[in-house]
Amino acid sequence: MCTMYDYIIRQPEILQSVLDRKESWIGVFGSLLENRPIQRVVYTGSGTSQHVSQAAAMLTEKYLPLDARACLPALLAGGKIRKPQETLVVGISQSGNSISTLQALDHAKKQGCATLAFSLEADSPLVNLCDAWMPLVCQRELVPPETQGYTAAILEWILAIRHAAGFSTDVTDEIAALPDVIRQAEGFVQEHLPELLQAPKITVTGSGLHWVTAMEGALKMRECLRKAVMREETEELSHLADLAFNQDDLLVAVMQTDRDAQTVELVLQITDHVLVLEAGGQDLDLIRMVIPFQLAAALGACRLGIDTSRYPYDIENISHSEKFLFRESSRK
Repeated sequence: MCTMYDYIIRQPEILQSVLDRKESWIGVFGSLLENRPIQRVVYTGSGTSQHVSQAAAMLTEKYLPLDARACLPALLAGGKIRKPQETLVVGISQSGNSISTLQALDHAKKQGCATLAFSLEADSPLVNLCDAWMPLVCQRELVPPETQGYTAAILEWILAIRHAAGFSTDVTDEIAALPDVIRQAEGFVQEHLPELLQAPKITVTGSGLHWVTAMEGALKMRECLRKAVMREETEELSHLADLAFNQDDLLVAVMQTDRDAQTVELVLQITDHVLVLEAGGQDLDLIRMVIPFQLAAALGACRLGIDTSRYPYDIENISHSEKFLFRESSRK
């Protein structure tokens, strides 16, 4: 059985498979936009899928003349959608069984919105509910914390949106460079792992597209290390950093802009425990920059004696319409 670490290390292979199979998914999003009078796109999903939604919304507005936003499923299901005939609602769920996402898409469809499912299985409840399906082509993850599902989803949405806008979808060189990215990231994490594990509180920050990286990175570490890991958008952090940190707290900053650097300098006046990850401005940096956080989660959990391959509780699952895919394996 694959461990979380195995899934992380295999991401170059998985993402190459996404590219190799792109004819099966890359045109679905664009076709919906061409065939309907769509003026806005609403992306919705929970947890890691919400982070994919945030990235997809920002990329949509970057490349296409459309309004786009990400909305939590519970908020979407409880509100009125204006001009539904001009709105495409995209439900993102790796399993296709997220109860809140299903409720949000059902609500959107009843109001007259076009709907698109983005999930693994062709016969999932989400796909059966929606007008169209854009397949997530990664493997099933049989461990609780999702890693390759996130990076595969990010890659697909980058390319699907670029394709719809008529931009290049050739990312062969970027995918070929990922094994080196993973090796460098693992070296960084191993060097700083004691500091990460000793910190009483960890804050992860990023701005722009890398606010998405910060959210996903913090989620992975919190799921696996089971300690206080918070996330703050960098500009927001600059307004509270002088009060929110103690000298033993740790900041992990995805740094891209001058404002990011200024915020890091502010925090350094309070604590020496600051780790900086230098980010670029390319779309695929969304994949490159999340890998250190994934590895920190997996390697840190291993050091703490936490088995991320096993679901630790025997409790009812209230967020999905069936048992998690990994539960059968976790009990063996």
